[in-house]
Amino acid sequence: MIRRTYLGLDLHAGHISAVALRRQAKGSLLTGSATSPLPMDILKPSLRDPNILDPRAFHNKIQQALAPLAGREDRIALSLPEGSGRLLLTDTDTAFASHEEGRDILRWQLKAQFPVDPKEIQLDYQLAGKTEGGRHRLAVAFTTKSVLNQYEEVLSQIGFNPAHIDFHALNLYNYYRPRLDLGEDFFLVDVEENSLSLQFFQGHHLGFHRSREIESSTETLFQELLRTLVGCAKDFPKSSRAAVYVHTNWANKDELSDAIRSAFGREPMYLDPHVDRMGSVSALSRPQDLAAAIGAAERMM
Repeated sequence: MIRRTYLGLDLHAGHISAVALRRQAKGSLLTGSATSPLPMDILKPSLRDPNILDPRAFHNKIQQALAPLAGREDRIALSLPEGSGRLLLTDTDTAFASHEEGRDILRWQLKAQFPVDPKEIQLDYQLAGKTEGGRHRLAVAFTTKSVLNQYEEVLSQIGFNPAHIDFHALNLYNYYRPRLDLGEDFFLVDVEENSLSLQFFQGHHLGFHRSREIESSTETLFQELLRTLVGCAKDFPKSSRAAVYVHTNWANKDELSDAIRSAFGREPMYLDPHVDRMGSVSALSRPQDLAAAIGAAERMM
């Protein structure tokens, strides 16, 4: 029996990660993977401006990473850099008649938060839980149509069709969610190269999200975490006792631990994705870079 291949492509923090998965029992088998640097003169995430600065070089990078993994498969799950869009959390009393109606209503309700005309925004949403007052909490991801169209056009030119598109932080959580018991209330902190994202989950549901580009220094990280935690504590005072999980590819864990411990006031717990348990990745120096690409591909399974 021929089994389908599920492709994941993650573009984040100056590198590209590509994976091929197949179903195996109740999980997935990693049948191939590739990583490569993706310099800022090739791809520079932005919400307004074209992200792909050198289409030919980008084309070659994607081709080298994905083509050996793809076989006849052209569908991919695309994981975009956080800087290519925004993720908002909003509450609503409205029960939408359809998903399409929900998109239209949210585009109107959130228009003040868009940097361009709402007609130029591409958004999608999913239910993130309910508030204590019973309102629906929605996670709304958006980017501009011009940014999204550029990704889709370049990928289409080399024979790949983005069937599912989301942001890096959400796909990272999607990787860990079925594999680890993180508890009900917890922080998921992602520190990779010059990128920081922080997500707070209450009762397993996403309640707070923030991402920033930062300098690769522990002092900058500490200051940014302090600012972020002040914003989170306003809406979630109980977050001060939540567990802190960290995904990182930084080499100096001692200095990183000092910064995170000082900001949160408690000891962080580092996540090991154990990607090696899913297949052969022995040739990779940083297998943790594959986690979000796997999380993206598994959303199509």
